[in-house]
Amino acid sequence: MVYGFIIAYILNPLVKVIKKRMKVKEGMAILSSYLLLIVLIIVISIFLIPNMINSAIDITSNIPLYIKEAQGWIDGILNINSIHEIINNTDAMNSLNELIAQFGTMAITLLEGAIGYIFVFSSQLVKLFLGLLISIYVLIDKDRIIRESKKIVFLVFKEKRAKKLIESVRIYHRMIGEYIGIKAIDSSIIAVMALILLTIVKSEYSFLLAIIVGVTNMIPYFGPFIGEIIGFLFNVFVSPTKGIVVFLVLLALQLFDGWYLDPKLIGDKVGVRPLYIIIAVLIGGGFFGAIGMLLASPTVATLKIYYERLMKKNQEIIKNAEKI
Repeated sequence: MVYGFIIAYILNPLVKVIKKRMKVKEGMAILSSYLLLIVLIIVISIFLIPNMINSAIDITSNIPLYIKEAQGWIDGILNINSIHEIINNTDAMNSLNELIAQFGTMAITLLEGAIGYIFVFSSQLVKLFLGLLISIYVLIDKDRIIRESKKIVFLVFKEKRAKKLIESVRIYHRMIGEYIGIKAIDSSIIAVMALILLTIVKSEYSFLLAIIVGVTNMIPYFGPFIGEIIGFLFNVFVSPTKGIVVFLVLLALQLFDGWYLDPKLIGDKVGVRPLYIIIAVLIGGGFFGAIGMLLASPTVATLKIYYERLMKKNQEIIKNAEKI
């Protein structure tokens, strides 16, 4: 059910655009939207998913090799006399061995759980398919659902509070569209650019890494850094130099996004200071995971609107407070 409402919410802007541009009835606009979605799913199924699965299987199967490689680096560092002497004097060897053992256990657990992850992924696909079916009926009946929801709000709350609640939902809806919709376009461009650049520098798993960079780019501030770290880890075990090169390439790409592309597309539509967005991302991620991090910016932007209204309404009180 939840998947159905989410898919309908995502597709609704596309339905509106097709209806307006092609000047067709709503039923035809909905049909056209789902045909486009089906084409997209077919393209992803043929070209993207097999590549991603093969890369994921290859990475998982190579984890023991990566552990062995890391162990070799650590042994090489420990063989340096000065470092060996420092470790012995500080009794850090036991802690280091324990850390290595924990890392190895974690890797083995990941390998053993790989089949379980496949089953989980399969069940999510089934839910997604059912969600697609439900979303069709949600889009067909969306006007009636909105109308009935408003009636319920007015029945539960007093008229004044009901109007404020409906207005809040409208503002939040607009902020989600302005941020997440445009940010999705921005992240898609970054993903394509990442694929081109990673292919040029001959990065390992360039296709999978480009997808990860595009997805993590949706998360403000922290997302790009996650993509850079993953890119470094994908390549450092093959070649430390390549790992550093990939990290620098992704860093340069994210700087281009942060300084040029993102401001061009989003501009001041959100209009919230970076500190507040960072705090919102941390809180949202802590309580609701990736979805909370994704909705952090529109949520803070909505709260900012009401904060400014509150300040404007209480100007006299604010002036007296500033005099103290």
